[in-house]
Order: sequence, then C-alpha cells, then structure tokens
Amino acid sequence: MTERPIAEFPLRGAGGEPISFVRTICSHGVARLAPASIADDRCAYRTVLLLDGSPRAIVLRAREDLLTVSSHERLSRSARTRAGDAVRRMFRLDDDLSPFYRMASDDATLSWAVSGAGRLLASPTVFEDIVKTICTTNCAWSGTVRMTNALVELGGGAFPEPALLAKTKDAWFKDVARMGYRGPYVREFARMVVRGAFDPDMLLPNCGLGDEEVEERLLALPGVGPYAKAHIMQLLGRHRHLILDSWTRPTYLRLTNKKRAKDTTIERAFQRYGTYAGLAFWLFLTRDWIEDT
Repeated sequence: MTERPIAEFPLRGAGGEPISFVRTICSHGVARLAPASIADDRCAYRTVLLLDGSPRAIVLRAREDLLTVSSHERLSRSARTRAGDAVRRMFRLDDDLSPFYRMASDDATLSWAVSGAGRLLASPTVFEDIVKTICTTNCAWSGTVRMTNALVELGGGAFPEPALLAKTKDAWFKDVARMGYRGPYVREFARMVVRGAFDPDMLLPNCGLGDEEVEERLLALPGVGPYAKAHIMQLLGRHRHLILDSWTRPTYLRLTNKKRAKDTTIERAFQRYGTYAGLAFWLFLTRDWIEDT
C-alpha cells in the first residue's frame, strides 16, 4: 500500500546539533509500548494517533538528513498538521542540546553521544507519558506491557484520551487491565485533566514553569513519586534529575565495577552536568543499547 507523505523535518535540533533517528527511537523502553513499535530493523517507527476522529497509523523514517512522516491513509489537512506537531514533540525538535554536547565532547565516557544521542523519545501527548510512567511503577516490565496494551485496546488502537479514561468504570481497570493500585490513580488523573484541574501541557519547558514548580505539580499527582517524577521530567526535556530505580542502580554498579553506591554518590558523579545531569546518567547507562557508536 502506498504511503502518503505528511511532513518532513531536518534531523537537527534547535542549536543545529545532529539527531540520531535510531538512538532516539531506541532511547528508552517506554518508547516501544503500544501503540508504538520499532519496525524494519530500526529503520522505521510506527505509532497511532487520533486523527480525523479515528485512530490513524503513521510511520516515521530517516531519509538522509530528514525525518519523514507518512501514512497509508488519506488524512485531512488539519490531521496532517496535528500529526506533524505530534512528531515535532516526540523528537523534541525545538530542544537545543548543543550545550550538553559541548560538555560531553570533553568527557571520554560520553563523547560518543555528540553524534546525535540524547533525545528521549516522547509520546505524542504529555498525558500519555504520565499515564505510561505510572504503569511502570513497582511492577515487572511484563505488567507494564499488559497494562498499556489494555489501554490501547480500550482506545480502539490509539492511546485513550482523558475523557474516555475518566468515564471508564473501576471494574475495567481492576479486571481487564489488571492495574492494581494504579487504576484509581490513572482514572483520577484523567478526571483532573477533564475538569481542568490539571493541564499536562503546562509542564512543557516552553510554557514558563521552572523545574521546581514542575516537580511540585508532578508529585501532587496520584501515583507519582520521586522515580516517576524524574522519569516524566526526562520525557519533558527537563534533564536535571537522575532516574534511580531497580534497573538503573545495579546497571551503574556493573558499569563502574562497584559493589555498592548511595544515591547521593551516584548523583555527585554527574553533578558537573548541572541541568543535564539526568541525561548524562541515562546515556552512560544505555550506550550499549546500540552497537557501533
């Protein structure tokens, strides 16, 4: 089936820095959760958006120095614009990582990243990122996959909008998605968004809130603790805090040949990166996710 072009963007950040397509789509596990998938040996990234009132699949590819967006379906002009806007957010094309690259270029452990690593792929919406992060808390990865698959099935193939989750009955969260304690948290968060008590987009860096205020607002949400806060902030492009959890701590110890290290010790190891400390930590842990870099 022929793919219809939707949009294309230079694979460059706001500071002119390069963007690695493969490194971005493979930047963290949540990026692979439904309705998204990595395809064609990492040459394509597929996801589903609600466009023209229905779930519509889009395909992202890198062609030379361009990020291309296409679909097998015919979309209206407004839907194509919305899809392009979503992709711009997902790849955070308006972020400037050149200050981080200047610091990393002098660091033997992170200089490899300046070829285009460092963008943690976001979901099309902040709401989706927050809900998916809640689904990663205190459970095995298989549980996260199960919960997000159920959410996407509820949404008809796309991630459900807040209004749908807000009116979904408790029994669905408990018996179908098997979300445990997270179910009431997700539904309450959706209800907060629907009634206007919380605007997820206000957390974005270009909306005027500082990191401290964003932290406070995230920690006030049901189901968001210190780990989830740090994870969500990374996906927002706010990179100060390290994601410290049951995977990152032992991985750091393995890579540094240490038997133990307090969280404060790990944080000190990356504090020279200032507002990019969390990003530096994450890249240090994940270099071997992609070969030949």
